[in-house]
Order: sequence, then C-alpha cells, then structure tokens
Amino acid sequence: MTTTEINELAKHIFEIHSGIEHLGLIDLEGHVVLDKAAAASTPNEPDADRVLFYYQVSSRRTRREHFDETYGKTTYIHIMREKMQQLMVYIPMFTVYLTINHAVNQDEIAIIAQSLHNIDSEIINAAAKSLFYK
Repeated sequence: MTTTEINELAKHIFEIHSGIEHLGLIDLEGHVVLDKAAAASTPNEPDADRVLFYYQVSSRRTRREHFDETYGKTTYIHIMREKMQQLMVYIPMFTVYLTINHAVNQDEIAIIAQSLHNIDSEIINAAAKSLFYK
C-alpha cells in the first residue's frame, strides 16, 4: 500500500516536467516503493521483470557509491534509447527512475535532475518515514 507521503513525493516529481511519463521510486534496499505512469490515477503493480529491473537499478547505485570518494557523487544517469529516455537520480533514501518523452532535450533532462535534487527534504523525509511507521 502506498502512503499519502509517498503519493505527495510522486506528485512533486511529476510536477517537475510534463515530459515525465513514468516514475519508479525505489528504496535503498531495492524494493519497489511506487511504480506509476504519469497518466494513471493509481500506481501499477509491477510484474516480476520490472521488480528485478528496479532491484538492479538500486544495486548499481550501491556500486557507484563505491567510487564517490575518488570521483565524486553521481548526480544523475541519463540513458537515451531508441524508444525512450531513462533518467536515474539518487536522492536521500530513494532512487528515482523516470522514463521521459523522447522530445525532451538534454538541457531539460539536466534541469529535471537538478529539480529532483532540490525537492524539499521534509517531503522526502516524510515519505521515507511513512514506510517505517505505517
């Protein structure tokens, strides 16, 4: 069950840019917190492949953090595919996975990533705490 605080965080993320098509919110252990399309009124129940994909996204975060001291922290990962763009942003307590409309340019992608980093920490903290104190 998705908490009100998780839904509030998702709302803030979708409001960042109209080109965001899908949101995957993943906790630090790789669990799916929310899987939701921008056009949907309710979250999706992700299938086994999507759950595995999100776990792998989380695992990559852990591996990248190994190099933080040497190279600095990862700000965001942007992947341009033939049919979509993917954006992964590491915020405190969550990995944000987005699919973004192909028409969104790279400058806008950077602005989306920065906007995710600028989400009010109280909103992020409330969302994280809501997972532990249901």
